[in-house]
Amino acid sequence: MHKLGAITTLLGLILSVVGLAVGFWEMLHGNGNAQFWLSLIPLGFVGLFVGVTLTQLYNKQERRKPE
Repeated sequence: MHKLGAITTLLGLILSVVGLAVGFWEMLHGNGNAQFWLSLIPLGFVGLFVGVTLTQLYNKQERRKPE
């Protein structure tokens, strides 16, 4: 689960940055496709939040051997 959290965090960050950059680029050039790219930003934020939460819940160092 820790690895899944790290991957989800990275994908959420990439999705947010790409949506922001391409969305504003499309908007400044007057294309109607900008709304699609800008709508990826909240999805990326949710992915980023879920990834950070999974990473913190399933931290590798917190695994303890049973006594």
